[in-house]
Amino acid sequence: MLCLSGFAAEDKDFVPGEDSGFYYTIKKGDTLWDLSQKFYNSEWDWPGLWEMNQEIKNPHWIYPGKKIRIFLKENAALNPEVAKIEEVKQEQLPEKITPSFSFSEMDRIGFIKEKADPHLGSVIRDQDDKIMMSSNDIIYIKPSGKGTLIPGDLYHVFSTSPVKKKTKEGTFSGVKHIIHARIEILEHKTTYATAKVVKAYREIREGNLIMAYNKREPVLTVDESPSPVKAKILCSEDDNLVINDHRIAFIDIGRAHVRPGQIYSVMRRIDSDENSLWPKNAKDQVKFNPIKAGKLIVLHTEDVSSTVMILSSKYEINPDDTIN
Repeated sequence: MLCLSGFAAEDKDFVPGEDSGFYYTIKKGDTLWDLSQKFYNSEWDWPGLWEMNQEIKNPHWIYPGKKIRIFLKENAALNPEVAKIEEVKQEQLPEKITPSFSFSEMDRIGFIKEKADPHLGSVIRDQDDKIMMSSNDIIYIKPSGKGTLIPGDLYHVFSTSPVKKKTKEGTFSGVKHIIHARIEILEHKTTYATAKVVKAYREIREGNLIMAYNKREPVLTVDESPSPVKAKILCSEDDNLVINDHRIAFIDIGRAHVRPGQIYSVMRRIDSDENSLWPKNAKDQVKFNPIKAGKLIVLHTEDVSSTVMILSSKYEINPDDTIN
C-alpha cells in the first residue's frame, strides 16, 4: 500500500460500515482539535476522532510517533496530501461543508428541569447483593405504578438533586437529573422487575430511579456565530468548583433562547476587590471588562436550562461565569 509523509499503511482492518480511511503518524505539536480541522474541515469533530481511537485515554495527550486511525467521511473536505492516497476516489469536493460536532454518549448527559421527572420505579438491590452496581449486573426494581416496565425495552437509571442559584433577575430554581446507566428490562413480576445493566456511566445505588430511555441525536450541526445571549453557568454534572475541558455543565436559559450545536464564549469577570492593594471605596474602584475564559457548545435544551460541554478553556471556568 502507498505510504506518504506523515501517513502509514497498516494491516489492521477498519470498522465495517465506515468509509475508507488511513493511518496518520502524530507529529510534534499536533492536537485532536487541529487534526479534526485538518482532515474534516471542522475542529468540532474532535470527539468523534477521539472515539475512533480508543487507545487515546486522554484527548489532551497524544504523542509524536504514535499512529491513529483517520476515517474519511463522505462530506469531509480532504487535505491535499490525503487526496494523493490511491484509495481515495473523489473527483470533486463538496462546495460547502457544514461543520458538525459528534458525541457518542449524548444519551447519558444530564439535564435540569423546573420539576423532577416522574419515575417508573426504583432500584431495590443487585442480584449479587453489591452495594455499587455496574455494567452487566442484574438488578431488581420496585415499580412506582406510574408507568409500565416492558421486558425487552431500554430505560435509564437516574438520580435527582435540587439546584438553586441567585441571579440578577432573582433566584434560579430547578432539579438536576443525572443519568447513571442504561438498562434493559428482563422480566416484570407482580411486585418487582429484573433488569440487566447494559451500560453504566457512573455507579448505581439502591434508591436510584428509573425513567424511559430517550435516544438523542449524537451528531449536531455547529453554529459558530449564534445571536448573543445573556446566561450564566449554573453548575457542572458533578458540582465541580472548576469546570475543566470536556466536562458537562448547565446554563440558566433554555430552548427559547438557544439550540443544540450553538457555540458560545465563556466570560470571566474580574473584580477589583480581589486585590487588597486596590481601593475598597466603590467610587474609586477600577471596572474591568470580562475576559474570554473558553468556549462551550450547547448539547441539549429544556424549558428552563440547557446542557453544555466545555470545549476549551484558557482560564479556569467556574459556576456563575457568564456566556455570550
